[in-house]
Amino acid sequence: MAGMGRYVLSRTIQMVITLVIILTLIFIMFESLPLKPQDLLTLNPNINPSQRVALERLFGFDRPVQERYFVYMKNMITFNFGDSFTSAQPVWDQLSERIPRTLLLFGLSTVFAYLIGIYLGAWIAWRRGGIADGSSVIISLAFYNMPSFWIGLIFLVVFSSELGWFPLTGWYDPTADLPGGSQGALLYDTINIMWHMFLPLVVLLLLQLAGTILLMRTAMLDIIGENYMITAKAIGFSERKVLFKYGARNAMLPVVTSFIISIVFAISGAVVLENVFSFPGMGALYIRSLLQLDFPVAQATLFIITLLVLLGNFAADLIYGYLDPRVRQ
Repeated sequence: MAGMGRYVLSRTIQMVITLVIILTLIFIMFESLPLKPQDLLTLNPNINPSQRVALERLFGFDRPVQERYFVYMKNMITFNFGDSFTSAQPVWDQLSERIPRTLLLFGLSTVFAYLIGIYLGAWIAWRRGGIADGSSVIISLAFYNMPSFWIGLIFLVVFSSELGWFPLTGWYDPTADLPGGSQGALLYDTINIMWHMFLPLVVLLLLQLAGTILLMRTAMLDIIGENYMITAKAIGFSERKVLFKYGARNAMLPVVTSFIISIVFAISGAVVLENVFSFPGMGALYIRSLLQLDFPVAQATLFIITLLVLLGNFAADLIYGYLDPRVRQ
């Protein structure tokens, strides 16, 4: 356990250092943009010079860059993101409204992709060399390399615009009035939310499922030729028991690690797909805040995504270190 303790401490220090470096790069990136939020004050004819000076002092635009950096780092680390430049609302209020939506969409797709992909990948590897193996690899590679926005637009055109089976937007507001003026019941709201989310959920599922099948198939092929697999078959165990109890369980180490990382990277991928499906999540919020030069919202969104990615990698490292003692050495 002493080795595990040192391993955890080492990974924690690495995560903190990485977080500080990434936050610094985010600050430099926004400071390097050619257009700044204070430029919008100059371009607005309704704001006179005295008001512009007052607003620049209020938002800290008049401070030196070093001071703005330390204030920025303090706000990020303490989760005190301040107020939005455009709406004057607390940034955290906007994030807290959108984070659950993004986690719901991308969390469901990731869980389903791995539950299905682990089974299919193991079964395809077991039946290697056949038609199912070859066709599944080709289809998985096609979806794995397919741009998410492209397949998303195809699904929107076919199933929403042409067939009219699903709505064009990917989110339903449960607070909307129902027919007859009554508020929605839980079942009604749940069905509508899933109906609106169906297309983006399917697109994400197909994209993530492809990578999971390929990863599980590769891991399973490395396991099939092991001595304990051959022995299990020679003893007379059923094919299902050999496949899933002895084969799939031992092939799941890289898949489990990939699962944790995929959850957080799926959230970072929300930037593209949420805008394609008009889904009001973190990705759509980031794009909107960036176009409006709303730096506090954009920086806070990137910080949350970065933190989730780092925590996912940290959890993956701990699981790997626990399952494989060689990693801790």
